[in-house]
Parts: sequence; structure tokens; C-alpha cells
Amino acid sequence: MAATKMIRRRPRAGGLTLIELLLVMTVVALLAAMTLPSLGLARERARVARVHTELHGIEVALEVYSHDHEGRYPPVRVDCNADMREHWCPLPVELAQGNYLPKGPGGGLAAAMIDEFNRGATYKYAAPGPCFLNGSRSDNYEIWVPNDFPHCETTEGDYWGDPQRAPVRWAVWSLGPQPKSAKSQSPYSPLSGQTWYRRGRDTGVLVRFADRSGTSYKSP
Repeated sequence: MAATKMIRRRPRAGGLTLIELLLVMTVVALLAAMTLPSLGLARERARVARVHTELHGIEVALEVYSHDHEGRYPPVRVDCNADMREHWCPLPVELAQGNYLPKGPGGGLAAAMIDEFNRGATYKYAAPGPCFLNGSRSDNYEIWVPNDFPHCETTEGDYWGDPQRAPVRWAVWSLGPQPKSAKSQSPYSPLSGQTWYRRGRDTGVLVRFADRSGTSYKSP
């Protein structure tokens, strides 16, 4: 028989060619571009859910305090001093001192309920009634309330300082994902719906509030 000629093929060197490597890198980049925004949105939604849960906890503390103090709510505090400007309308000292909320280190952080989106300060609190300005008793705090309260879709409204006549009992809120945004810092915040954070948007406050009857509401 005639001998069959054997052809030996040289084995291919291991690893990827430059073109294959570039192709893999392109696919990975495309997958990352598709995935990262979804992960970021999911993380933000989780933080928003946490804020609403903590605001509800503050609501419970306020109502228990009111029950223990003949229907009154804690005073509002506003401080214009340079070292306290970021702590305007902090959570009430009284809630921490009375163990209605966990105690913080003091100053503008009397209650250990730090705004999830504004880590240097507590959540905000406002209510028509007693107010302390720079540590001294001042006139009643006036909270802006829209004319269509509690629907809160307009920026037409008025300021209320008499707790017996005001349509709102109290409001607690987070400054939201962008604390310095125009919506979060608006004079109509936190009770105008036009200043609220909404799903798919990245600015505005997250708020919980109660009307005169005691019914509570929250932003989306």
C-alpha cells in the first residue's frame, strides 16, 4: 500500500487576537452602559423607600408626643448663626429628650434621624405654632400651605401660624436626592406638589404631613 502522507497542523497559540479582544471589550462596555443606569435607579428607589419609612416613624413619634402633651406639637427651631444654617427646621429636641426618637450628638443633630440624602443634617420639621429663633422664643412659625391643600398641586397659597386655625398640623421631609436643587430649596416647599420628588425625576423633597383632622399624607 502507498504510504499516506501525514499533514501536521501547527496548534493555534493560546489567547485572543487583538480583534477578538476589542470585540469582547465592546460587548462588556455595552452591557455596562445598559446595566449601570438601572442599578443606579434601583439604588435610588431603595433610598427613597427608606426615607418614607423613617418619615413615618417620625410621624408616630410626633403623634405620641402630642398625645402626651395635650394635643400640642414641639416648637420649630430656626437658627441664622453661621455654624447652624444647615440645621434650619431640624427635628425637635423635645422628641429626643423625651425618648420619642433616638438621641443624636446634640446641636442641630439632637435626634439621631439623619436625612438619607443630606447626611449632615436631620430630616426637616415644621408646624404652625411656637418657634425658637437663634435659641430665643420668637413669634409663631408660619408654614406655607397651598390653597388646594391637601391635594397640593398649586403654588397659590398663604402662610399659617395659628395651630388652631391652620389647615396643616405638621410636616416632616427630606430634601431629596439633590438637597441644593431649586425645588428642594423652594419657598413653597415642602407642601406644594410642584416641589416634590417624583419617580423618574431627580430633584425635589419627600414629605409626610397631616391635616387638621389628623389624616396623614405623603408625597409619591
